[in-house]
Amino acid sequence: MKYWDYYLEPTKYTDDCYHIGSKSAPCWLIKSTDGLILLDTGLPQTAYQIMLNLKLLGCDYRDIKHIIHSHGHIDHIGGTSALVQLTGAKTYIGRGDADTVKGLNQLQWTNEFGMPFEEAFEPDVLIQNGDEIVIGDKKFTFYETPGHTQGTLTIFFNVTEKGKKLIAGMFGGAGLNTMSKSYLDKYNLPYSLREDFLNSIDRIYNMIPDVHLGNHPENSNHFQKLAKANGENNPFIDGSTWQSFLDTQKANAIELFRKE
Repeated sequence: MKYWDYYLEPTKYTDDCYHIGSKSAPCWLIKSTDGLILLDTGLPQTAYQIMLNLKLLGCDYRDIKHIIHSHGHIDHIGGTSALVQLTGAKTYIGRGDADTVKGLNQLQWTNEFGMPFEEAFEPDVLIQNGDEIVIGDKKFTFYETPGHTQGTLTIFFNVTEKGKKLIAGMFGGAGLNTMSKSYLDKYNLPYSLREDFLNSIDRIYNMIPDVHLGNHPENSNHFQKLAKANGENNPFIDGSTWQSFLDTQKANAIELFRKE
């Protein structure tokens, strides 16, 4: 796979939140009064794209102080080890995915990508359901929403656009690939993760953010919204895709589980 073909220029969502990841491997930049915060770090092969996009935005990578993860798959944690070595950033992961990022199991999805896992790291903070963490002027609220992985998190935090205070939110993992019977059987994972996934969607369904951050760009209709940007209006101040996305994922999950 030619990962450089998946490069995306940075996209401003709000004055303090930017998508700086690739088409396939997300990374979000959040500016705070306690330095730069990254939400996910993409694949190891696309970490250089994060560095490039930081430079394009006039940011110094040495100002990265915190790295938060939605879950423990390689396309979300792949750049973390290198960035921690460069910056000393503090890392956060849902407690259910702690062993995954430490390399103590094989649930990073690297086997499925056909690549070795060489990016293990020791997380500094293990997140539990309902945790609230304040980083500078940003307050993050976390909900455990297992299914895609055992430690998947849904994350909400405050952002600002033209002086207006808003809430950004991300459902931390919605892919059904990890809930097929073949995958669950391969890694001896409980089938209860399927029910967990449906319950996770129900739990956060009505927590509609002002700004929907996709766990992958297509989750929040990133490209359709980007096409509407004209300098006068901000199409990313739009939470309408939150429930429509979750509706689709729930329907697809129910259909998958029915077939299997």
